Amino acid sequence: MAKEFLLEIGTEEIPSRFISPALEKMKELFSQLIASGRVGSSGEIKTYGTPRRLVLHVAELDEHQADLSKEVLGPPKKIAFDADGKPTKAALVFAEKNSVTVDALGIKATDKGEYVVARIDEKGGDTAAWLGQVLPGFILSIPFPKSMRWMDKDIRFARPIHWILAIYGGATVGFEMNGIKSGNVSRGHRFMSPGAFLVKDFKSYQLQAEPNFVVIDPEVRKARIIKQVEELARTKKGMVLEDSGLVDEVTNLVEYPVAVMGSFSKDFLRVPKEVLITAMREHQRYFSVVNDQGNLLPYFITISNTRAEDMAVVQAGNERVLTARMSDAAYFFDHDLKVPLAARVEGLKKVTYQEKLGSVYDKTERVKKLTGHLASIMQADVRTAERAAYLAKADLLSGVVGEFPKLQGVMGGKYAILSGEDPRVAAAITEHYLPRFAGDALPGSLEGVCVGIADRIDTITGCFAVGLVPSGSEDPYGLRRQSVAILSMLFDRGLHLSLASLVAEACKGHGLKKADQAKVASAVLDFLRQRLAGLLTTEGLRSDVVDAALAGTFDDPLIAKERVRALDAWRTSADFRPLVTALKRAGNIVPKDFAGSVKKGLLKEEAEKDLFTAYTDIKDRVKEKTAKLDFRGALADIASLRNPVDAFFDKVMVMDKDAEVKQNRLALLAGITGLFSMIADFSRLVLSIEEK
Repeated sequence: MAKEFLLEIGTEEIPSRFISPALEKMKELFSQLIASGRVGSSGEIKTYGTPRRLVLHVAELDEHQADLSKEVLGPPKKIAFDADGKPTKAALVFAEKNSVTVDALGIKATDKGEYVVARIDEKGGDTAAWLGQVLPGFILSIPFPKSMRWMDKDIRFARPIHWILAIYGGATVGFEMNGIKSGNVSRGHRFMSPGAFLVKDFKSYQLQAEPNFVVIDPEVRKARIIKQVEELARTKKGMVLEDSGLVDEVTNLVEYPVAVMGSFSKDFLRVPKEVLITAMREHQRYFSVVNDQGNLLPYFITISNTRAEDMAVVQAGNERVLTARMSDAAYFFDHDLKVPLAARVEGLKKVTYQEKLGSVYDKTERVKKLTGHLASIMQADVRTAERAAYLAKADLLSGVVGEFPKLQGVMGGKYAILSGEDPRVAAAITEHYLPRFAGDALPGSLEGVCVGIADRIDTITGCFAVGLVPSGSEDPYGLRRQSVAILSMLFDRGLHLSLASLVAEACKGHGLKKADQAKVASAVLDFLRQRLAGLLTTEGLRSDVVDAALAGTFDDPLIAKERVRALDAWRTSADFRPLVTALKRAGNIVPKDFAGSVKKGLLKEEAEKDLFTAYTDIKDRVKEKTAKLDFRGALADIASLRNPVDAFFDKVMVMDKDAEVKQNRLALLAGITGLFSMIADFSRLVLSIEEK
């Protein structure tokens, strides 16, 4: 018989960002726990949470653990028993370890001989008792980015635990955690209903939570927040600025959401909306209100965790706080306007970029030179791109960016316009930070692309040059993300670019010796190849196909991507399996670094003559198509070798006794494998069960 289980861990306010990951981990950990405990369940394991409580609910948990019956293999019979059949110490230890008598041990024949076995039969216990034993460990196993100890407790948790509700089948699951006893009592909202209430089951818990001003389901809280803020925005003929991240954050900041609208002086609207929106969001977690053109309106919406008797007091308090924040933002903006953007560049000499890589000014000079190099290749406006690169980091010295670092680039673009710079320069300054994350917008201009790539490749090569190489999950300078950004920009615009040339140019900027340049360039290119492989794999292309196509040259990512796609498409053809199998066989026969050419006069067998003729017929076509980037056409020509290759291996002995004949046949195979290697390393292709 199955019974319902409910667990609530009541705490002081847990940070918003901790809650959602903790709830997901609770599901995973509890699923593992009941599986290891042999407790069956029906229905989904569900979790709920607020800043003050983490809740887990299972509709049906079996009343008893499943019985256990298993055989444990022990030492070999000849070691466990002596010549007279008496148990040795090995048998005695094995029996004791598995809680059985020596007489109960059996013998089992295996491929390796006869071994002693112990049969263990364990009756399943009551789930209620089992829960009481394992729940303390389960609770303390829930991971958080940071945990704490409190008072004289020896346990650690995200925040101090004040109560634990644990009910199975309507009865309390009794246990104690360092003085904290479990029970059947929950508590309401800290301020609006701080009293306790008895809980019989999940239904009674839900029915009592709402009247006690606790909305336990994050999805319900989120829906209420969205509905309330949208309704309030409409009262001002506006709409809420979309911000899913803020919605998620606020959802886990409150137990009972109450939306409150306030206003601020229209005078602040002279400040760029990005500054005001950031001030509202970052400092106060306020939602911004905009009109149908996307222009900011002088209103904000905040989510209160309480419903006060006079909400006007709450509104006035938030307005006072926001006025102070916006006054600060306006001051920084007005003060920044007193200094032209270009005049700030010199000050970057005093800002350290990285201890071993010089100042931000040094980086600016390197990026400017690299940008000019790229702009000439990509046919962008060189003067515009170089000017943007020169000014790209100047806004780091502005007051607004100092207060709101997320506005780097955004403010640079605005200050450029206000300083009289070309709008194209301003756009490139803003765009060079894009994309900032996966799925973000990409630069809208070629000049922005040039500055963005130059900035990132300078960072990557510089970090590799001074030994700041990503390892495992550690990547403090975000080099993986920056590499993917470079590739994404090239793919987005269909831009052809030599990575080797780009990296070499970047290495020169760091003043490396030639030997060091070669070493750093090789490491950086391998790093970029790995990122390219990862990017293509996420597009659904098979990893072995990607690996095979990128094993040779990948200098131009656009061309490399087309090779991967061509190879992946050919993989589904009827010729793929047999030809790749034959090529792998040939690759195993032909010595590494084999050198030699086919001499027609040494061809004896008809099968090898036919293969040579077929190879000769397509060789030039494959090279021509490969040069024209027609990889699909080249693969189709190579596929025509399937039957001649099969016949060759069926009828011809490659390792002939005549050394010249053998050498000639190896040369023929080397030519064919070399033809394919112009597109991919066939030895890296994996033939799946279906293909075999």
